[in-house]
Amino acid sequence: MSRPLLAVSGLTKRYRRGGKSIAAVDDVSFDIEPGETLALAGPSGSGKSTIARLLLRLIESDAGRIEFEGGDFLSLSGAALRARRARLQMVFQDPLAAFNPRATVARVLDDPLRIHGIATRSERPRRIAALLDRVGLSADLAGRAIHEISGGQRQRIAIARAIATKPSLIVLDEAVSALDVSVRRQILQLLLDLQREERIAYLFISHDLGVISAIAHRVVILDAGRVAESGNARAVIGAPQSTIGKALVTAAPKLNRTSTQGAADRQ
Repeated sequence: MSRPLLAVSGLTKRYRRGGKSIAAVDDVSFDIEPGETLALAGPSGSGKSTIARLLLRLIESDAGRIEFEGGDFLSLSGAALRARRARLQMVFQDPLAAFNPRATVARVLDDPLRIHGIATRSERPRRIAALLDRVGLSADLAGRAIHEISGGQRQRIAIARAIATKPSLIVLDEAVSALDVSVRRQILQLLLDLQREERIAYLFISHDLGVISAIAHRVVILDAGRVAESGNARAVIGAPQSTIGKALVTAAPKLNRTSTQGAADRQ
């Protein structure tokens, strides 16, 4: 049996608040296969975004193990960590906060190509135009400043930047929650298309089970930093067993699925 793309075991992160130790993430384990979408669901404060930052090594864990592409990700440092990070990218909820708002689209997309040595200076304009086309945007947008374009266009730019390094896994942290319904559907379809064509795996973080049902193969539901339940996304959403799972299903808006095929239908 082949190894999973990502294997997380016993992941734990604690903070001290008011003299007390609080577990933001408490003994969490899960794995992701190549080309699969695993969703992390849960209310605010359940540990979803902390897990994302632990995976990217933006913060360090107190305990646990992360194996990525067959190696110990937590043991890496320096140049080895930077090289491996090219294969593990992230898309945030608010790309305007993640980018320099005055930077041009071309500069945002040029950075990963330059930093990771993917293309020479003369090659990069062509690569940037191809990335824009890949996410459904015109090459003419390259000269525009990030703050001058729409929220949907910025999220497409964020996805273009993420795929520039040809990652095997992208972490999407509430990546569509700030978008209106029609733009959200377009971005979800873009993600599905990229996954089908490039076999990219996603860790899709959201509090919205309606959106998760449209894109995820499996789901892990978190509550207060711990795993409350997990399983096939369609099965869990259809008949949640945990208290928090039932509450999330009750609160989930109905998602129009006519233009976005559910992940369960693609298996």
